[in-house]
Amino acid sequence: MSILKKNYPELKNLWHPGEMAYFEYHCYMGHDSSDAELWYRTHQPVLVVKMTAQGAGRTYNDRAEAGVPRMYRIRFLDGLVGDAFEDELYTDMKYWRRPFNPPSDEDIAQARCRYRR
Repeated sequence: MSILKKNYPELKNLWHPGEMAYFEYHCYMGHDSSDAELWYRTHQPVLVVKMTAQGAGRTYNDRAEAGVPRMYRIRFLDGLVGDAFEDELYTDMKYWRRPFNPPSDEDIAQARCRYRR
């Protein structure tokens, strides 16, 4: 068993195009964030499109220690395409760690009017 599987059963060392993952947003949660559209979709399944950054290291542990994770292009069921760090992609939704969900649809609609993306 690899170190990754032993310590992090929720993560994969390498995602392949076409695989389904479960996304949990881990960055700044604000309507003014450049990634607000990703935050609005936290806790959703996604399709892995491709790797966009290799990261620095052979294993997740190596990359986490170096502070240079892999990044993946992902597609949500509604068609939005974005990029996610490898620690935001889970093998199962049961591993989501964040107790909070995205804002309400009403808050999102108001923010979209305010921040026009």
